[in-house]
Amino acid sequence: MMPKTTVLPVRQKKHCDEFAAPEILGLTGATMRDWRLRKFGPVYAKFGKSVRYPMEELEKFADSCRVRMAA
Repeated sequence: MMPKTTVLPVRQKKHCDEFAAPEILGLTGATMRDWRLRKFGPVYAKFGKSVRYPMEELEKFADSCRVRMAA
């Protein structure tokens, strides 16, 4: 008889790197780098030389860019 294994839920990532963030938003890495230099765009964190974007902040930023059409 095989031992019973416990499957743990996959932990959702809290941050993504500077290469995944543009893909999530449908932008280019160059645009995201330019925005960081101009102090625009989603909130990010620096860990040494690494840039990380909190997933929650990417969602907030995308929501803030919505354009509502007049009815």
